[in-house]
Amino acid sequence: MKTIPNYYELEPENNTFQDVVIDVTHRCNMSCKNCYIPNREIPDMNKDKMLEAISKFPKRTMIRIIGAEPTMRKDLPEMITDIKKTGHRCTLLTNGLRLAKDSYVKTLKQHGLTHCYISMNGADNDDWYEQIDELRCATKKVQALENLKKNNFIIDTGTIIVKGINDEAFGSLLHMFNRLEIKNVMARIKNVGNLGRSMYDNEDGNYDMDDLIDLASKQTGLSVDYINTWRNKPIYQNTEPEIDSFIFPLKPEQEGKLLHKSGVWFKIANWKGNGKEIPFTGQTRRGRLTPDFKVAPFFEHVVANEGGY
Repeated sequence: MKTIPNYYELEPENNTFQDVVIDVTHRCNMSCKNCYIPNREIPDMNKDKMLEAISKFPKRTMIRIIGAEPTMRKDLPEMITDIKKTGHRCTLLTNGLRLAKDSYVKTLKQHGLTHCYISMNGADNDDWYEQIDELRCATKKVQALENLKKNNFIIDTGTIIVKGINDEAFGSLLHMFNRLEIKNVMARIKNVGNLGRSMYDNEDGNYDMDDLIDLASKQTGLSVDYINTWRNKPIYQNTEPEIDSFIFPLKPEQEGKLLHKSGVWFKIANWKGNGKEIPFTGQTRRGRLTPDFKVAPFFEHVVANEGGY
């Protein structure tokens, strides 16, 4: 582990993070060019020790179940039930390939999962997926979204915009949501971060925050001025505005209403377009459960381990 600024670890009983990311496995059924944790040789996290650690958290926490790809674990449904029994909330971050089977989505729902974040770097465009994620998987991704909608999940999508490839992602996502009649969704958009296996050195360069706002304006019909009015607003009630990220609704009348229940929202995040700084350095919202079951700031831990664990 290399030494970096702002790195620290907390015992579970002293956890102060509102969200804690848990890498339950480093196995994956994809090989995305922008994976920030590309090491596939690391053993799966011990479920019992993980549950023991999070049961010590002093307050209710959002547990973000991630991988590589968490659906590679056969015990994922039971793990979700066990996490919910600790009193914490949880969400699943997934590439969505296994969610193309409705029976699997139903199983996750039956075990207590209600919120899912699915990566959609290509929206419904196979060419984009092939260039960014090295797999033509649009059909499965779209089917997964349909299954989540059918089973009444809270849905987030995640998209990394790679300059020169999926520049039209804002518009493509909106078109896809309309076609699938997905009324309530949070579409999370970010630029390329220089983490792990990264496309930061893409010959076309990278977008910064202002570039992403300009793309959003052109493809949604919202003015740059309107989008910018949201930059200094807190994302969640009783919190400060986040560093290098903000949300805005597709329609102004959504303001003041519940996220995920009031239409289409976008979240734009700057993963540091210069490729040198740690994304969101110094933030105190999101932590990561370490291999020895302590809690560290998420991005600092990723960088300190150089994409490993």
